[in-house]
Amino acid sequence: MTQSPAPGPALRHADPFPDRTGPAVVLLPAFPLDHRLWDDVAASLPAPLRPIAVDLPGLGSPTAGDPSLELAVDGVLALLDELGLDRAVVAGLSTGGYVAAMLAGRAPGRVAALALCDTTTEVGPPDVPADRRRAADDLEQRGIEVVLDSVAEGLGPHAGPELAGRVESVIRSMDPAGVAWVCRALAARPDTSVAVRDFPGPVLLLFGELDGPTPPAERLTALRALRPDAEAVVVPGSGHLTALEAPAEVAAALAALAARARP
Repeated sequence: MTQSPAPGPALRHADPFPDRTGPAVVLLPAFPLDHRLWDDVAASLPAPLRPIAVDLPGLGSPTAGDPSLELAVDGVLALLDELGLDRAVVAGLSTGGYVAAMLAGRAPGRVAALALCDTTTEVGPPDVPADRRRAADDLEQRGIEVVLDSVAEGLGPHAGPELAGRVESVIRSMDPAGVAWVCRALAARPDTSVAVRDFPGPVLLLFGELDGPTPPAERLTALRALRPDAEAVVVPGSGHLTALEAPAEVAAALAALAARARP
């Protein structure tokens, strides 16, 4: 089996169909959520695809060391080793997309195909470094309420109160110190444009039509310039959290991506 370049911290994860023969589909969440973001997508992915939804450091999994998204990459590689998986389709939404792109750049042989959902490779909005450092300080002083505005920012206008309640419940379950760690890691994240441009496998670019934090007119356009060969999907009526708002559409796009991956 391919060796990971670093052991990485242990990441908690959900593996609802461990007996499926694969390919495995690793699902990485948005800030400030955990693997539950992907529950409905995981349930909708057809067999034999094996969804594995991951809690990133500070977002459901413990943190270790100085804040850095590289530790999240270490953790995903270690999880693949733990599960005996040489390769996986890797999908990340927003912050999860940053980690997915970094993983594809560092260990492209472990990534069978790459899905970037509602995200960007560039440093800047929605994760302006100075804003994230300020949020980290506020989280440590005032608690998790500091990031509850993520509910309104993440969901589109058609999401409804039930979905908003689910998102708020997940955020309130987060450890403020862990989320502060993530904010500082986001403030230090690198540009991943070259990693995405040079990744040798198939790529999916998926955005909600009404995504405010990463509007497709801007962010999808920039990503398509990097990867003109990528499959581009815009989900009608959805906001930023497409995995929650349109799980059937996201699952179908991921299944199509997995079918394009090399065995």
